[in-house]
Amino acid sequence: MNYYLTLRYRFSTLRLIAYDSHPRHTSPHLATACDARRRAALRVLACVCRDCDGTWGFGEAREPGGGTRMWATLPRASAAAYGAP
Repeated sequence: MNYYLTLRYRFSTLRLIAYDSHPRHTSPHLATACDARRRAALRVLACVCRDCDGTWGFGEAREPGGGTRMWATLPRASAAAYGAP
């Protein structure tokens, strides 16, 4: 399985994109179970993004080889204040 990660900072926002070559399941039951497992694994990321007014998600990759793409965005101002007293 292949993975890659990109980080980009533009317009005062950090954007992270992670890609893995694990293809989407053709069985709806398996696809739902796999998505539930991904959501559970990304629970902390979801909480941080919510608290920082960011976004996150995952879905089918647009790359030719298929796979899964996950992204997260964090605005600089709210991320800098995250966890501050």
